[in-house]
Amino acid sequence: MAQGYRPQLDGLRAIAIGLVGVEHFGGPWVRTHFPIGAGALGVQLFFVLSGFLITRNLLFRLEQAPAGEVIRRFYLGRAVRLMPAYYLTLLVLFVLGVPEVHDFIVWHLTYTSNYLAATGGPLLVFWSLAVEEQFYLLLPMLVLLSGRHAVRVGVFLIGTGFLLRTLVLATPIDRFAFELSIFGKFEILGFGVLIGALSYAASREGRRLRAGLGWWWVGLACLAFQCVAWYLAGDGILRHLTFNLTVGIFFAWLVVVADAGLPGLLAWFSGFAFVRFIGKISYGIYLTHAFFPRIFESSAVIERMGSVPVWAQGICVLVLSVAVPATSWYLMESPLLKLKERLLDGGPALVRVRSKDKALKVPAAPAP
Repeated sequence: MAQGYRPQLDGLRAIAIGLVGVEHFGGPWVRTHFPIGAGALGVQLFFVLSGFLITRNLLFRLEQAPAGEVIRRFYLGRAVRLMPAYYLTLLVLFVLGVPEVHDFIVWHLTYTSNYLAATGGPLLVFWSLAVEEQFYLLLPMLVLLSGRHAVRVGVFLIGTGFLLRTLVLATPIDRFAFELSIFGKFEILGFGVLIGALSYAASREGRRLRAGLGWWWVGLACLAFQCVAWYLAGDGILRHLTFNLTVGIFFAWLVVVADAGLPGLLAWFSGFAFVRFIGKISYGIYLTHAFFPRIFESSAVIERMGSVPVWAQGICVLVLSVAVPATSWYLMESPLLKLKERLLDGGPALVRVRSKDKALKVPAAPAP
């Protein structure tokens, strides 16, 4: 069963980047009182989406071609999709002399920004992209070692992640530092892997994975629990032990609903072309948005314009946060994606499938 475009998945990306924006632009009051933490929610949703899409597409391709060829194309495809915009952003920030980038450029170039922050360095948005890259390196090996039983991989990541999270409490390791590592994201990525594997299995039977009403109530209860825990216990041990698990259950349900294209509030929200477009360019927005407020702190702007009113700063930052990623999408990312499809997938929707008798052409799963 070929996997077509799912507009609600772009709707979820728009929600995720919106939550991150609330965290960064909402001010101290929002960061203090928003239930659970908006930025944390947005990043966790991105992780579940990533695990889901990467796992499902990897399994489709392993079914259609030899493992060595699939893994080679997987890594090349990830590099073409993610690295150009990432390294261009680093280059611009390095040339502009942004200290958090300029002084620690090797960490950022090697996708180890999460460990830079974990060891006391600056915490930039690049930390989560580093986790993603480390996950991309790890996942294909785990899937192959499991005999392509990716459900086992998902369960392994969730169980191992929770075990490591518990053991951290008995060690001198800082909880925040652990949370920034790939090990601190095993559970949330594991939920994505699990539903990706289940979705693939369902598609093999000619159907889509469905989220039952029971899953909805359990997910809603998990989210409500985290809201209450946030206000009662703050960022303590309770959150450390339960946040990834409970939020992971809720977001796994939400991603399955989006992938199934079910009617409802999410379908209505994703029906707006602008929302879907924000979802498409969410990677570029995530890469760049946090640096635009720095413009108004520069001596050049202050000397020429003085102190710019906060409302004017906000408008400028929002416009730039959309305009710059949109330009990147049209001029670089989208053309590179089309090139990737031609070079790595044998065409926009075709892959080569080997059989004993002859090579066949069948629809390919879409690149996430």
